[in-house]
Amino acid sequence: VLDIINFDSSDEHFSLLVSLQDVLWPYPWKNWESVEMCRYDAALIPLKCKAQLDFIRYEGQVVGWGATHHDQWGFDPNLLDSTLAIPQEDKYLDSAEQYLEHQIKRARKMKVKIFRAWSYTGSNWYKDFYQRNGFEISLLEYISEISLDKFFIEDFESSVSRFKKSTYVISNLQELKKLNADWETKLFDLYERVEQDVPIDLVLDLDFDFWKSSIFCPWFKEEDVYIVVDGEKWVALSTYARSLRSRENISTGLTGVLPEYRRQGLCSAVKIHALWDLKKKGFKKVFTGNEENNPMFQINLMLGFKKIGEEFGCKLTL
Repeated sequence: VLDIINFDSSDEHFSLLVSLQDVLWPYPWKNWESVEMCRYDAALIPLKCKAQLDFIRYEGQVVGWGATHHDQWGFDPNLLDSTLAIPQEDKYLDSAEQYLEHQIKRARKMKVKIFRAWSYTGSNWYKDFYQRNGFEISLLEYISEISLDKFFIEDFESSVSRFKKSTYVISNLQELKKLNADWETKLFDLYERVEQDVPIDLVLDLDFDFWKSSIFCPWFKEEDVYIVVDGEKWVALSTYARSLRSRENISTGLTGVLPEYRRQGLCSAVKIHALWDLKKKGFKKVFTGNEENNPMFQINLMLGFKKIGEEFGCKLTL
């Protein structure tokens, strides 16, 4: 019999969720999110997304959790997203199967047409689990990491030299906001256009206020947003996100360039600049995720990133 506990947003439940993430999520997400970060992100989810989270018990012990919600970055009432995290052991398979059926039943009750699942652990165990239940793998993302003690800007002298000969300038948001009264709008417009180029399995519909609250969280640092400027125009960016639990690791947020500025080496240039600056700030490692066919993955490998894992998305037509 399925044994679940509904998440109640109490301090106890947030602490339990984070402790489970630390056990069940792979590196680099293990020990990444704090209770404060988790609570902040949860508070941002709009009511229309109908978020639901449950803890899963096995023989009286909480061993995992699962969640469903409409995507807040591209709301579509016909799509319902989900996740399920449980130890990758066959003795838990029955509980996982029952909880997945519980999620699908909820999706059918909501008259959803496509039920999707995301796995932060791109293992064969999880892939087999979802495929056995009729899901089709729809998105594969590679997680990669670079050790900054092995990153030296001298190794990219040709790229740095070529950029210096151009008319473009790399700055950070901390400096640019002093010169641009409309900096929020300019950053949003750049972010939105670059996001359109990222291979994903939904149609983005960015809301300015939601985007602003998500990006400018309490632990956000303006100095970690690097922007390529062409005169008055912001044309490329590379952003990074910190954790409240790690002073040595930092995650890539978004890196990209406007379509009309492609094939000029701007992504490589801004990322080289960012990595060197992050190294000077004292960070030891930078990690990132790229869809398998995203050109940024090859750029990252060229810069010294190494693939360390996978995540995947899958879907079931109801």
